[in-house]
Amino acid sequence: MSDQFQILKQKYKHMDPGEALFINAGSKALRLEVASIGKEFSAGVFIGKDPQGLLYYNHADSFDPRQVNFKCIRYINPADSKTCAWIKFYTDSEDHCHAEFLAYDPDETVQACGMDGWTSTGDWKDLDMGSATAFIRKYDDSQAVKITVSTVHKQAIITDSGNSLDGESVDVKGNLFFKDSKTISDGKFASYNNDRIVFYKDTGTSTDFTAYFIPYESSVNKLGIASASTTEFSNVVWSDT
Repeated sequence: MSDQFQILKQKYKHMDPGEALFINAGSKALRLEVASIGKEFSAGVFIGKDPQGLLYYNHADSFDPRQVNFKCIRYINPADSKTCAWIKFYTDSEDHCHAEFLAYDPDETVQACGMDGWTSTGDWKDLDMGSATAFIRKYDDSQAVKITVSTVHKQAIITDSGNSLDGESVDVKGNLFFKDSKTISDGKFASYNNDRIVFYKDTGTSTDFTAYFIPYESSVNKLGIASASTTEFSNVVWSDT
C-alpha cells in the first residue's frame, strides 16, 4: 500500500513540522504555523493549532509574504487506513503546488468542520511572535481572574461580572504569546474558553489580537468554562509589575 507521507517526502526537497487549525464557526477559516522556518499561513483566523503534521516544499522563498490559493482534503492514507488532513498550497493550479501539508487527523477535524474539498485564498506571513510563561488564578469565591506574566512584568485582571465562572477555581500555567510586549496592555477585550484566552484591542470579534494564552499540554486543569462555550469579557485591566 502507498504511503502519502512517503510520496510527499520523495516529491519535495524539504519538510518541516507544522500545526494546522481548521475552524467553522459560521464561516470557515484555516491557519498553519511552521515555527522552524518562521512562517505562518492564515485565512480568516490568527491563533490556534491542531492537528500536528509536516509541511513539504522545495523552495523557502515560496513562503514570501503573499496571497495564494489552497485546498483542504480529508484523506485516508492507504498505508495504514488512518484519516489525514491534507492541505495543498498553489498559485495557479492544485496540480502544481509549491507546498503541501499532511497530518494524521484522528478527530476528523476536516470532516467535522465541513471543509473537505474547500478551496479559498490566504496569506503566507513571517511568524514574528514572542512568548512568556504565564499563570492564571481565580478563587471559587471571587469574580477576579488574575493573569501574571512575570518575565515581561505584566499582570491583568478579568472581572467575571456575568458569573460565567461562578464557583469555579482556576489554577493554570501556560504560555502567553504576543506580537509586541509593548502592546500587550492594549488588550482590553478577552475571548475566553476552556482551551485559550485571546486578548483584543477593540472588540472580541476583532480579526487580530494583542496576545493569547494557551495552557501547557501537561496541565491537568482547564480554564473553568464548559469546553464548547466561549465567553467575551470587556474592560480587561493590565498593569505593570
